[in-house]
Amino acid sequence: MSRITRALLALTLIALAAPASAAAAPTLVPVGTFSQPVHAASPPGDPSRLYVVEQPGVVRTVRDGVTLATPFLDISADVLAGGERGLLSIAFPPDYASSGLFYVYLTARPAGDIQVREYRRSATDPDRADPAGRLVWSQAHPNGNHNGGQVHVDDGGLLWFATGDGGDQGDPDNNAQNPASQLGKVLRIGPRPGNAGAYTIPAGNPYGTAVWAIGLRNPFRFSFDRDNGDLVIGDVGGGGREEINWAPASEGRGAGANYGWSCREGTVNGPRPCDPGPAYVPPVFDYEQGSPRAITGGFVVRDPGLPTLVGRYLYADTYAGQVRSLVLARPRAIDDRGEAGLQRGLLVSFAEDACSRLYVVSLNGTVDRIQDGAPGPCRLKLPPAPPGPPGPPRPTVPDRTSPRVRIEVARKGRVGRRATPRIRLTATETCRVTIRARIAGTTMKRVRTPLRGGRRTIVRLRPKAKAVKRILRALRRHRRVALVVSVTAVDAAGNVGRVQRRLKVRRG
Repeated sequence: MSRITRALLALTLIALAAPASAAAAPTLVPVGTFSQPVHAASPPGDPSRLYVVEQPGVVRTVRDGVTLATPFLDISADVLAGGERGLLSIAFPPDYASSGLFYVYLTARPAGDIQVREYRRSATDPDRADPAGRLVWSQAHPNGNHNGGQVHVDDGGLLWFATGDGGDQGDPDNNAQNPASQLGKVLRIGPRPGNAGAYTIPAGNPYGTAVWAIGLRNPFRFSFDRDNGDLVIGDVGGGGREEINWAPASEGRGAGANYGWSCREGTVNGPRPCDPGPAYVPPVFDYEQGSPRAITGGFVVRDPGLPTLVGRYLYADTYAGQVRSLVLARPRAIDDRGEAGLQRGLLVSFAEDACSRLYVVSLNGTVDRIQDGAPGPCRLKLPPAPPGPPGPPRPTVPDRTSPRVRIEVARKGRVGRRATPRIRLTATETCRVTIRARIAGTTMKRVRTPLRGGRRTIVRLRPKAKAVKRILRALRRHRRVALVVSVTAVDAAGNVGRVQRRLKVRRG
């Protein structure tokens, strides 16, 4: 065998042993640069367009790889943007080609109400939209964060969107666990006007309202598996865990599910001592939170041009920016791994176009397509698998948890010349309390005051006029004097909690 023949044989063996280039290493291919992009989507059946949502209130068209100069939609005058607020997502119904209708999720001026609005494509220019939209749904939102942000239209034309719990630490108003509140939820509506108003309540909604599932903190991004209709939610945690919730279509797509917040945070106890009850569905995956951390939910990969990722669920942490993937499974997802070469700072969204190709969106300004070698053929959406029957509504558990109050001395137990000791109270939930106290054989004046869950409140205990001298005398004679405090707390559901503490105070 000649030297040339041996060299050719060696090269052939190396080529056979090496993985195919189309299955080697997915990379990020730039699509364009934008102003604070937060989301992107394509109309069903349109392989040439990708619409990029910019947080300040503009939607731009990328057509055949080129970003058009004129915006598709500009509603920046209506959008309250900044921080977690802004124009947050866009969705197209199955009949977009004929109806021209589409939907956006935003926080609106002047107060930051979270809204879903309907707009229509121009009748004369397919790359422009009429800025005169229609308000479909609106909800007052007390804070600037925990707005949710995702809107999606399913194959039947029903509108799905997810809201945050209201934005205060620990959900003190218990919005997420309250089925009557629209905060901290997944909601499902018929977006077209009905006889009763701007939208309709679909048959099969478990509570007979727009609410589909409860117990979420800030489900900023969720998606549906384009092949089987499974719902997957990335729920941003508080101070402990980030989580992924999976609701297969074969199990009713999570109708009436309770995902636990604020009784639970991921797989650990949440800030509220409560029981989410029999409707509770634990996450299939969670991870410990650092600082800062915020999960960005993604998609199950169905692009045949990404053979090393097909069937895997992509997600990322916004601040880490590393794309990761796992295999959804019960009771826990498996094979979680980082995907080398797929990383962007401030990764706030994944996107899927009509061809099943996937993208990552960075608030820093970039949108990139995830690509493995040359782009694969366009794979349009398959007919969806019908979801399993939702069954009867999951039982809702009435609030029977009594509020608990922690009692501590304030100012290190020092009592001044007016004989008015101060105590610090912290309640597990919003409630009203009645405080009774005794010191040096003397009964203090009764105090009634509201407490906000998780917030410390300082209360000054005042003696009756005749008792001031007795209390001051006791404080002069003894290094420490006992202060016995009894608290009765009543929450909004009428549950009563009682606690008594024996504290020590001293002359200040």
